[in-house]
Amino acid sequence: MTERFAPAVDAWRRGLGKVRNAVRQELVARQLDAHLPPPGPNTTVLDAGCGQGTQAIRLARAGYTVRGIDLSPDLLELAARTAAAEPPDVRARVRFDQADVGDLGRDSSDMEAFDVVCCHGVVMYLPTLKEGLAALVKAIRPGGLLSVVTRNRAGIAMRAGISGDWKGALDGFGARLYTNRLGLAGVRADEPGEVAAAAAALGAEPIAWYGVRLWTDHWALTDVPDDEAEWTALLAAEEQAGRRDPYRAVTALTHTLAIRGPGRS
Repeated sequence: MTERFAPAVDAWRRGLGKVRNAVRQELVARQLDAHLPPPGPNTTVLDAGCGQGTQAIRLARAGYTVRGIDLSPDLLELAARTAAAEPPDVRARVRFDQADVGDLGRDSSDMEAFDVVCCHGVVMYLPTLKEGLAALVKAIRPGGLLSVVTRNRAGIAMRAGISGDWKGALDGFGARLYTNRLGLAGVRADEPGEVAAAAAALGAEPIAWYGVRLWTDHWALTDVPDDEAEWTALLAAEEQAGRRDPYRAVTALTHTLAIRGPGRS
C-alpha cells in the first residue's frame, strides 16, 4: 500500500541531515523516550516504515532488539550501511527487511509480536487512518506501546501561512488532503483527536500526544546551524511548542502514544 511513497525517495534523501528532518527525528526521539519500557534483549521494537533507519538504530544503541521494515530498497540499503558502522553488539540487535506496513497482521508471526511498535510518518500514505492503525495495533503485545506520527490537519494552513503562501493558507483551512514537500499529492492529514479516537477504538488507549515542527516545517533544505548554541535553542523552542497548548495543535505533525489493552485489535 505504501508504494505511493516510492517516487518521493530521492527527495526524502536530499532532506536527510537538514533542519526539517533533524528536528523531526530529535523531537520524536525525545518524546518517545519518556514512554518506552526498560531496554533489554527481550524487549522488542518494530519500526514500521523505518526509512533510513535513524530511529531503529538509535533504539538498538539503547539496548532494544529492533526490526525495521520498509518498502524502499534504496532506504533499506542506506539503513543497512549505517548500521554496519555500529559496534557489533548494536548490529546484532537490529535487522532490516523489505515489507509493507499495510500487510502487518496478515502473517501470524507478526501478531502480538512486539513490545513497541513505531510508525513515524507512514499512516498518511495508507488508504484510511483506521486501516493503518489497525495493522499496527495487531503487531503489539497486550500492554505494549504504540508510537505513531501522523500529519496534523491544522498544519496545512499553518505551514502555508508562515511560508507567505496566502492562497494556500486560505485553501488549507478546510483541507483534508495536501501536496507534501516531497511532491506527493493527495496525502491525508488527520486531526489529533481523530488519531486518539481511532487508536482507542482499536484497543490502544492513548496516553500522550505531542506536536512536531512548528516553526521549521517549511525549511525543506536548510542546513543545521553551525552554531551549536543556536541549534540547541532551536530544538528547545520546538520541543516546548510540541508539548504546550495552543502551539502543539498547529504543528506539522502529531505524535500519538498509546498502550494496547488485552484481547482487542
